[in-house]
Amino acid sequence: MRETSLATMVLERVERYGAKRALTHQREKQWTHLSWHAFGERILFAAKGLAALGFRSGDRLAILAENRPEWPIIDLACLWLGGVDVPLYLTSTPKDAAYILKDAGVTFVAVSGREQLAKMLQIAGDLPQLTHLILLDEGPKEGTRLGHLPAVSIDGLYARGEQYGGLAQSVADPGLATIIYTSGTTGTPKGVMLTHGNILANTQDATALLPLRDDDVSLSFLPLSHGFERTAGLYTLLRAGATITYGGGTVTLMKDLAEIKPTILCCVPRVLELVYRRMTSERESASFLKRKLLDWALNVGRKAGARRSAGVALSLGDKLQHGVADRLIFQKLRAALGGQIRFLVSGGAPLNAEVAKFFYGAGLVVYEGYGLTEAGPVVSCNVPGRTRLGTVGPVLPQVRVKIADDGEICVQGPNVMQGYYNRPEDTAAVIDSEGWLHTGDVGEIDADGFLAITDRKKDLIITSEGENIAPQLVEGLLKQDPLIEEACLIGDKRPYLTVLLVPNRALLEALARKYNVEEPWPAFLDRNEFRVLFRRRLDEVNRSLPLYSRVRNFALLAEPFSMEREELTPTLKVKRRVVTETRRAQIDAMYRPGSSPGVDHAAN
Repeated sequence: MRETSLATMVLERVERYGAKRALTHQREKQWTHLSWHAFGERILFAAKGLAALGFRSGDRLAILAENRPEWPIIDLACLWLGGVDVPLYLTSTPKDAAYILKDAGVTFVAVSGREQLAKMLQIAGDLPQLTHLILLDEGPKEGTRLGHLPAVSIDGLYARGEQYGGLAQSVADPGLATIIYTSGTTGTPKGVMLTHGNILANTQDATALLPLRDDDVSLSFLPLSHGFERTAGLYTLLRAGATITYGGGTVTLMKDLAEIKPTILCCVPRVLELVYRRMTSERESASFLKRKLLDWALNVGRKAGARRSAGVALSLGDKLQHGVADRLIFQKLRAALGGQIRFLVSGGAPLNAEVAKFFYGAGLVVYEGYGLTEAGPVVSCNVPGRTRLGTVGPVLPQVRVKIADDGEICVQGPNVMQGYYNRPEDTAAVIDSEGWLHTGDVGEIDADGFLAITDRKKDLIITSEGENIAPQLVEGLLKQDPLIEEACLIGDKRPYLTVLLVPNRALLEALARKYNVEEPWPAFLDRNEFRVLFRRRLDEVNRSLPLYSRVRNFALLAEPFSMEREELTPTLKVKRRVVTETRRAQIDAMYRPGSSPGVDHAAN
């Protein structure tokens, strides 16, 4: 079968691998396996079932579901028909979901779970273009309607497909495959248009460079609505003939790792950081002697990791020390991750080099890459024989990168998106006349061809979970409150969002007088009733935001941001990068375990 689309690429593997396991998933606490043959059969039945319902080439189908076998099945069925799918995050608010469905012109929605179904039914009345609802769980009886939408279960869809006589071969157009919505700097979601060719180019490069095998097993826990997981954790592994396992997501990750024993793992830095912190935190409650022993073992591991990642052999003395450290610590770590991992791929956000050294020292190879949704999404990646910690590796074979005069990373190649859906002006702002995608990231390429990210032009926060958050939207909502004069969102390379708040001093002093508070400014801000007041205001804003962009902690600044400390531009815009340095102590305090909202009585 000629590889003309993502669907034909996968179905060619179906012919090649037949009875071998393609997908594994947990159902009623039991692991169930789906062969390549059964996988391909369900893709074709789902495609023909969609066609029987009136789905045609160019139509849009949205997927609102957790990672499960039905996700790639309905995805590839849509693509086989020449359709365009639109993935939605489970954490999307009804408002955001409605915007995306309307903007993309979605007519079919595949949904799983009662919570997500309720979300769809809440907004369906405002989306008259929707025509069908596909329920990926056990569904309704034939002819059931939910609101104005006819609903069909996934089994009902398969049954329709078995009876459908047409469509002997794929009608997929190798053009547009998916529209992935990502927040821009204004906070309004923008639809990134990726073609079959964009994603296929990434999968071709990845399988050529990484030592993937058809006996590999992967555990998929990052959301498939994220471009990194979809390209790296789905299509690339399917191209390689590997088995993909769907467990319970991050909630049951450690349990799933122990049971599945994967050989490959795609992850974001946050996962690696959590494992690292769990290991290093043991020393805090350890006895003096055990603490010294742990410190020694961790230092030996880091030293070994630095040498191994650079391809430098360990000396005999280092090998002996590392053998002892391995028995003390690292064997337990590898066992906790299943004991069979050959390598991990980290993407979605920058990985701390010290954390990477730790994993290499523990005998766990981590290949860090770089990309963005608009580039398919992978641009570069460390690979065997070409790894340098602190960089995001060499550029992929089919990709070209240049550094602009201002240091911005520009990308060109078959992986670069068609543009932003319905946004020609936004497209022209990032893709120039020569086809170079301007990433908004600042970096440099060394003499050996390794790309390093040094800064970002665009003011976009990327948490260590890999979530992209436009801070202006959240800050704008907070500043609508009369109690708050200024807000600066924090969270870049951090596990969650926090915010520095500059209170409205005059209003708070008036409130203090009203309630006969005797402490002067800013001492009274430490009183519980004032902290609770700001907590309630923050909670109100959080309720209107998706889970990933909600703010978990805050600090009140008695001293506002100033131009004297270079925290403000001449037009009084907050310089986030400067503030993260001038207010570092207060920021760090917000991320300490068990921390509660505090007051910064004076600028640091």
